[in-house]
Amino acid sequence: MTARDRRDGVAGGATDSAPVDYARIRPRLQAARAGIVVVLLGLTAVAAAAGVPGSGIEMILLGGILVDAVVRIRRAGSALPSLAVDLALGGLTVGAGHSVEGAMVAFICMLLTAGLMLLPLRRAVVLLGAAPIVAYLRMVWVRPEPGPDIATVLTWAELSVYLVALTLILLTSVELIHRARAQQLAALTAERRTSEIKNEFVSMVSHELRTPLTNIAGFAMTLQETWDGLQKEEVGEFLDIICGEADHLRNVVDDVLAIPRLEAGRLLLDPTVFQLRPAAFRIAELLFPPGGEREAAVSVAGSVYVEADPNRVEQVLRNLLENARKYGGDRVVIDAERRDDLWAVVVADNGPGVPEEDRERIFEGFEQLSQGDTRSSNGLGLGLFITRRLIQAMGGTIWYEPGFPVGSRFCFTLPAAEADQPRRGAVPAAAG
Repeated sequence: MTARDRRDGVAGGATDSAPVDYARIRPRLQAARAGIVVVLLGLTAVAAAAGVPGSGIEMILLGGILVDAVVRIRRAGSALPSLAVDLALGGLTVGAGHSVEGAMVAFICMLLTAGLMLLPLRRAVVLLGAAPIVAYLRMVWVRPEPGPDIATVLTWAELSVYLVALTLILLTSVELIHRARAQQLAALTAERRTSEIKNEFVSMVSHELRTPLTNIAGFAMTLQETWDGLQKEEVGEFLDIICGEADHLRNVVDDVLAIPRLEAGRLLLDPTVFQLRPAAFRIAELLFPPGGEREAAVSVAGSVYVEADPNRVEQVLRNLLENARKYGGDRVVIDAERRDDLWAVVVADNGPGVPEEDRERIFEGFEQLSQGDTRSSNGLGLGLFITRRLIQAMGGTIWYEPGFPVGSRFCFTLPAAEADQPRRGAVPAAAG
């Protein structure tokens, strides 16, 4: 299929393309066109032998259509030239040697159907608008006739009504075909994207699970085989690694399990009033242990009480701090400030920040700033996606702000509460 075929056939938007792909049916259509003209030539030859006036002109015009059909059997392109030839030559041919009504109506119906099915709507309308002009030229030039009587006028009026009805039916059919094609394209695109996401998900989960499992198995086997020969400090170090990898596995599983529950609105939240400062210190010390290359500072006051699910808030803090550890600089600060009846919590780092065009994309599922072979860190690309859904489920919002002069600021809000505020029962997360 050539570029011109694609442009004039099925390519383009639903409203700017033809319902039927002319490029796919061109050889058969032109062969059928040539066959029809051969049959008409035979009938015209019989009329000429019988002495019917105008048959000679009709044969010449039909011969031109036959030549065009034979040439276009193998020539790529649009259906417009063929239909234009049919309109010009065929319109002058129809009825040249006999009564016009039946043949002219059949010809217009054929041209109407072919134009609406094989051409974009705008081109079809222009082509069909020229049909009355050609019919008039045929009547006044090829075979002039006396002025029509009242019966002829009524006959043509009735035929016009039928032609309008046929046009409306065809336009409705074309619209339905376009709509079905658009729905099919959308379904195919969604299916393709779903398959890609599934493959990406399986690949990333397999990688994320395999690495800690390998470490756990390796260090556990080492402890089993060399327990008696290891120093106490070495045993403690190995156990710390095993516990850390097990905790990483638990976090990955928590993230994976949270997705369908959030989507279905079945993730139960247990909102309670609690102090945010201890949770912030606990997660910061877990991900940024003292003496490491990176450090985290907690500037959350002891008066910060929020009403939310403590476990989910810790999951949010863990995801944001883990994100800062991967992509931020060497220093992270957790702060909070009061905004009316909300506490705005900020996780800021001094890293390179996020480009402006990616500041919304990072909150989508399976999205990382580094993709494919250029990925600089492990992860499912789910942390910020799950974080946003959890914050929304607890009645807050989350957004990104650029740091000054450098860095990133991930901010989220939670409902403010007082220390003695009563606890509420568990509620399901709202499906977002």
